[in-house]
Amino acid sequence: MLRKKTNGVAKGSRAGSLLSSLAAKTLDRRQFLTTSGVAVGGLAALSLSSGRVEAAAPTTGGGEVVVKKSVCTHCSVGCTVEAEVQNGTWIGQEPGWDSPFNLGAHCAKGASVREHAHGERRLKSPMKMVNGQWQKISWDTAINEIGDKMLEIREQSGPDSVYWLGSAKFNNEQAYLFRKFAAYWGTNNVDHQARICHSTTVAGVANTWGYGAMTNSYNDIHNSKAIFIIGGNPAEAHPVSLLHVLKAKEENNAPLIVCDPRFTRTAAHADEFVRFRPGSDVALVWGILWHIFENGWEDKEFIRTRVWGMDEIREEVKRWNPEEVERVTGAPGAQLERVARTL
Repeated sequence: MLRKKTNGVAKGSRAGSLLSSLAAKTLDRRQFLTTSGVAVGGLAALSLSSGRVEAAAPTTGGGEVVVKKSVCTHCSVGCTVEAEVQNGTWIGQEPGWDSPFNLGAHCAKGASVREHAHGERRLKSPMKMVNGQWQKISWDTAINEIGDKMLEIREQSGPDSVYWLGSAKFNNEQAYLFRKFAAYWGTNNVDHQARICHSTTVAGVANTWGYGAMTNSYNDIHNSKAIFIIGGNPAEAHPVSLLHVLKAKEENNAPLIVCDPRFTRTAAHADEFVRFRPGSDVALVWGILWHIFENGWEDKEFIRTRVWGMDEIREEVKRWNPEEVERVTGAPGAQLERVARTL
């Protein structure tokens, strides 16, 4: 959560102190894993405490509940969270109704963000699978068994035989320590899920739009004259974005066109729903472009100054007349002509 800024002399990093203590010691097999584990756990604790508000001093009973505004950390949208804090503990939350981003709503992840630190189902101790059942074990037992096994693997197969998988939810200090831990181990095999997920995203979007991220803000959606969604279901996958789509639909009279093999919750809001066969997305797009080119509805000046390779696309689109597109996609030519005219 957000915390009030204070002025004063800058202090040394607590993360740096932990790393210094690691580097200053000569460790045996057990001490290596024990000390490193304590350091990683300490950094995790620091990340939680550094992002949490200080509640007001308790008054009577269980203490005063103070509402503090913060930002959801799940993705880059930046939804406002109004956290209820009692005695320094985050006990509840509501979405920010005055936020220009989430407009008083949350997705499922945002609604459960408090459980990162205070979820009832979080592990309280290490667990080990024994005869098909999870059993609690002590921290010492877990550190000893994991440390012995890792060092055995390292001795037999070398340091590069261990894959170090971090987390995109680490803060800067945790990510730094995790990388240092892997280097101390003797490998550079370090990764996390965001790289696996978004390395292809950035390349694909950059090659399509010329920029490896969103080209506009959510609030720009409100100015749309028409909205075209294909292969997406934001009503369930990204409900915060759908709020902005509906705002454009209701306040700017922007028609919403949804193309999907299924009648989704997003399609339920559409002015025009186009059902097509799964896997025929490209043919559907060619079919819409056929009507646009055939009637001269394209923005010729924009294409001349901002688009590369459109001549090749025109040649390909000529093959996809309404009859061929309907044969492949199942979408009627008259409906696609109506979609093209609307766009």
